[in-house]
Amino acid sequence: MIISESEAKQITAKVLALSKTDSCVVSVSGHEHGDLRFALNSPTTSGFQDDLSLSITSNFGRRSGSVSINQIDDGSIAAAVKKSEEIARLAPENPEFVPPLGKQTYVKGGGFYASTAGADPGKLASLCRPVLKEAMAREVTSAGYLRAGAEFSAMATSNGLFVYDKETGVDFTVTARTPNGTGSGWAGKYYHDLKRLDTAQLGSTAVKKCLQSKQPVAVDAGKYTVILESSAVCDLVGWMVFGMDARQADEGRNFLTKKGGGNKLGEKLLGDQVTIFSDPNHDIAPGRIYSDDGLPARKRVWVENGAVKNLHYSRYWAEKSLREPVPSPTNLVMLGGKASVEEMIRDTKKGILVTRLWYIRTVDPRTLLLTGLTRDGTFLIENGKISKAVKNFRFNESPLAMLSNIVAMGPSERARGSEIEEASVSAPPLLVKEFTFSSLSDAV
Repeated sequence: MIISESEAKQITAKVLALSKTDSCVVSVSGHEHGDLRFALNSPTTSGFQDDLSLSITSNFGRRSGSVSINQIDDGSIAAAVKKSEEIARLAPENPEFVPPLGKQTYVKGGGFYASTAGADPGKLASLCRPVLKEAMAREVTSAGYLRAGAEFSAMATSNGLFVYDKETGVDFTVTARTPNGTGSGWAGKYYHDLKRLDTAQLGSTAVKKCLQSKQPVAVDAGKYTVILESSAVCDLVGWMVFGMDARQADEGRNFLTKKGGGNKLGEKLLGDQVTIFSDPNHDIAPGRIYSDDGLPARKRVWVENGAVKNLHYSRYWAEKSLREPVPSPTNLVMLGGKASVEEMIRDTKKGILVTRLWYIRTVDPRTLLLTGLTRDGTFLIENGKISKAVKNFRFNESPLAMLSNIVAMGPSERARGSEIEEASVSAPPLLVKEFTFSSLSDAV
């Protein structure tokens, strides 16, 4: 369910009026999403999700109790307020409690598009149709998912804060497989604006990669020059920036821990080409207008010319560290260059082209060493050309090393990762050297 800003304000005001606590935080959110799934070159299911949630946190001093409900009638709200207060009275004191924020100033949201919010089942079907036609014409099997809709969130506190934000999203992925099961191709995008989504182009890309990847050969693992398409870069960069937490660094628990104590804020850790920022009003990849605890989202540089410019500081850790709080980003943009993937291929004597990554997990948080698999289109490059499809690899690599070994960058583009899925990210394809593949994988 999508409710207006005035309706959200009425609901949160009703909760705050009933509250008998020292302080109270109210959040209300909802969504309306339509989706269509297809497999074996045919639609399989069409669905619609409609939900609303109201969350109440009551505080007596440093004691807190929370309740969430999906009914907003007067009786349900009153019962939820009472229950949250009962829980708060029984809860132990939280030594890291900070009072709710007061009134804040927010930028105007830029992530809502009526064309996306109004997409009906017929529209979703029409968008999938050219993908299915392409797959059937090329005698491959396609499967995928398309979801479009809108969501909102609002937050209010007993100290005077109120914020409301609304955005839309359209998520599309398609995988194509050869009849013998040896070739697989993938493409996917996540946008706020449905008009930016070109399903025909994405379907064509998946089918082309599928046919190119038939009968892959085994190539020895090791360090390679690698072209990472934007989906793979989205996952690795997102894993790094969303993990740039000051407390974890100060406590010796992540890759930004400084030897001898403290963190590496201000230090140059990456290549000169690397600049990453967040901006809720970015044109291609806008973000929500508020973040942790209701803190306003602002344009903020995380990495500039390879140097760490900001870390996430929770309100508690900022107070303890005598710093201003810095909320988590609600979007990410990595600046790119001018090289096309085709140019990167021509400039590579021997290397590997990676379409996307899969099943990424942390090996060592203190070095940000990650492991995962390539998937759905991995190719050997020889003498400036793609020579053959190769079996998938397991990689063991840190984004810190990857972003220190950049040879060329493509233009930054809206990207959808495998792990960083419905986050708003713009990232470039990269040509990097000395990327570590640790072993082969027989999985397609």
